[in-house]
Amino acid sequence: MNKVITISILIGLLSGCAETVDDINEKAVARWQAVIDGDYKKAYDYLAPSHRQLENINSYESRMATARLSIDWQEVEFVKKDCQELTCEVTINMTYVYKFPKRSMGETKGKTTIKENWIKSDNTWYLLPDEKKKL
Repeated sequence: MNKVITISILIGLLSGCAETVDDINEKAVARWQAVIDGDYKKAYDYLAPSHRQLENINSYESRMATARLSIDWQEVEFVKKDCQELTCEVTINMTYVYKFPKRSMGETKGKTTIKENWIKSDNTWYLLPDEKKKL
């Protein structure tokens, strides 16, 4: 009886310690949902610690708010993932409204596919932004 309880406790503790690749689906969508909601602090927390050393929260918030002047992200949908032990390429679909620089041109709704790189660091999955694409 004591062995069963001990094993159950250990399994519970170990399962709570590390995120699995199954967490990627929810995390990728949750990060983009934070961006959609304008909660840039929450979205920033999903960035890899190494990236956060390069870009502080104020810079990130400013960049995202500036992008929002032209783009209104509306819906995010998880598509697929291709994962290894410590890396994952996540594919999502994003629906958005693009506002043309000249108001007289109006806006257009679109859908795009985005591929993101996620890395596992200290048993947690983080987005590692592509430096060429800042969003």
